[in-house]
Amino acid sequence: MRQKKVKLSALLLLGLGLTGLEAQTMHVKETSGTQTSYLLSNIRNLNFSPGNITVAKTVGIPDTYALSGMRYLNFQDLTAIASVDKRGAIQLYPNPVADVLNIQLPNEGNQECIIELLAIDGRLVCKEKQNPHENVIQVNVSLLAQGIYFCKVTKGTTTTTTTKFIKQ
Repeated sequence: MRQKKVKLSALLLLGLGLTGLEAQTMHVKETSGTQTSYLLSNIRNLNFSPGNITVAKTVGIPDTYALSGMRYLNFQDLTAIASVDKRGAIQLYPNPVADVLNIQLPNEGNQECIIELLAIDGRLVCKEKQNPHENVIQVNVSLLAQGIYFCKVTKGTTTTTTTKFIKQ
């Protein structure tokens, strides 16, 4: 059932022309270093099956990627979830993740940090407050369903950074 929700979310995301998202390109980078880019207007749908993601294009045969062989799936110019502060970028690893997501924060001041994990449909699935002195935070994501999620980090009242990750 959860897999159908992810499929539906991805289909709606692409089928409705990314209303309010303004994403233009999707990049798939494999652990081998190979990167493939897709214009979103050329993608018919994304299909998440156990352990795989399939990109069905409007022309040609679908491309299938093993989630275990992906380094990341990235949407360029994605701005709907939150504003992205490029100076205060966070790093997530491993990505894709199976059990524990490591969130490396920039070394910026002593402000309390709020970590929010959001499903692709914008639903909040986890929220934690963190000590301002920790630079690497670990979050258990083992109970999340496979799919694409967003990690939103808010430091203080002004700095918000959002990064995508894949849950295997």
